[in-house]
Amino acid sequence: MKLFTWIILSCYIALFILIGIVLVAFSFHLIPLEPTTYWLELAYTERNVRAVCLVTGAGLILLNWVYAQLALARFQRQKTIAFENPDGQVTVSLAAIEDYLRRSSQELPEVKDLRSDVVARKGKIVVRVRAVLWAGVQIPDAAERVQTMIKSKVQEMLAGVEEPVIVRLHVANVVRRDEKGAAAERRVGQFAPPYRGGF
Repeated sequence: MKLFTWIILSCYIALFILIGIVLVAFSFHLIPLEPTTYWLELAYTERNVRAVCLVTGAGLILLNWVYAQLALARFQRQKTIAFENPDGQVTVSLAAIEDYLRRSSQELPEVKDLRSDVVARKGKIVVRVRAVLWAGVQIPDAAERVQTMIKSKVQEMLAGVEEPVIVRLHVANVVRRDEKGAAAERRVGQFAPPYRGGF
């Protein structure tokens, strides 16, 4: 399948380079008009040349359709994780995992905001994370806690999947807490009932 993809990609590159060269040459009047008109008239009137044009055009349309199907199938495979249960196959949307991780990040007090992108590759699950941290935290320690939390949450959620989980963290920003907001949080925390677990 990879060889077929490379063949199609090579055809695309060669075709677009050729089209680009022809357009550049045409814009600089490097292509004479009379021979071009002659070949176009020949292609329009000769039965064999028209047959070659028909086969080439149909082949390009078919090639595009096959490539689009392959790309769509690959995209669909990358957006889900599949594993086998005794009762049949189970697929999990990667968007569901990303949303679960975003909500789970609220458990970490040093994290203001967290966005993740989960990709299922051959033999591994890669989680790319973009985090915004509160000021005053030590970034290496906070990053380690975020990575540990994400890895454990993914492994807990996908208990039947054996692929290793790799977490790549990018700290996009470190922001200061709003003094008024922090004071309000402290006042709410004084009167809030203790958390008993559950939902």
